[in-house]
Parts: sequence; structure tokens; C-alpha cells
Amino acid sequence: MKHPDISPKNNAAERSLRTVVTARKVSQSSKNAVGAQTYMRIKSTVETAWLRGQDPLAVLTGLMR
Repeated sequence: MKHPDISPKNNAAERSLRTVVTARKVSQSSKNAVGAQTYMRIKSTVETAWLRGQDPLAVLTGLMR
């Protein structure tokens, strides 16, 4: 409550997770631990790149090197 720039609500976080859960269920990557972990790592990297104003594809490609 001391920082007016920080929202006291977590709506942005919940909206971000909603698409992750839906995609994971549709793609069935949650059927095993490896698929779920891989999907979450890629999704987290892409979302972080977007938030930082970076190109997600360039970030993912850079990680492959």
C-alpha cells in the first residue's frame, strides 16, 4: 500500500496464467512432467521478453546458441 505504482490486485498475473493453463490442456503437454516443464519454460521466456519490449523469437533463438 506504500507504493502507489504497484497494483494491489493480481489480475494481470491471473490473466497471464489463464492462457497457459488452457494451452497446456489443449496440447496435452500436462500429461507428463517433461512436457509441462518444457512448455512453462518456453512460455515464461516469451512472456518475459514481451514485458521487456524484446522480440521473443530473437530471445529464444539466442538461448539456442
